[in-house]
Amino acid sequence: PGYHGEGFGAILLFAACHLPDSSIPRYGYVMENLLRYIVGTLERTVADHYVLVCLSGAAARGQIPSFGWMKRCYQAMDRRLRNSLQAVIIVHPTWYVKALVTLSRPFLSPTFSGKVRFAASLRELSQLVPLEPAHVPEPV
Repeated sequence: PGYHGEGFGAILLFAACHLPDSSIPRYGYVMENLLRYIVGTLERTVADHYVLVCLSGAAARGQIPSFGWMKRCYQAMDRRLRNSLQAVIIVHPTWYVKALVTLSRPFLSPTFSGKVRFAASLRELSQLVPLEPAHVPEPV
């Protein structure tokens, strides 16, 4: 995580290119434990407002988590974490990711849906949040 003093609080990067492929054995078990790790890390790290940056560049389709998994992540967060979330920025969204987000909007709260944004490039992301290039994984 990175921190910024201009109202963003923590800036958390989540790189899909480092996620396991859905074809691995016991994929559900791995993703369930990853969910617990992410929520636990958020609970320990986030004291105030935060932005979640999802880097989907360099990720194979099998590495993009399912809608159900993403929904469980959101539901596993307590109310404080959901309210503190300022934005979810998806960088390098593929057609599949854009479609998944668009199709899921009716099932999400309007408050959360309004927080989801897309950035086509790292340059566009840098206009939304301050970002040090050292925090972006090399494949992205």
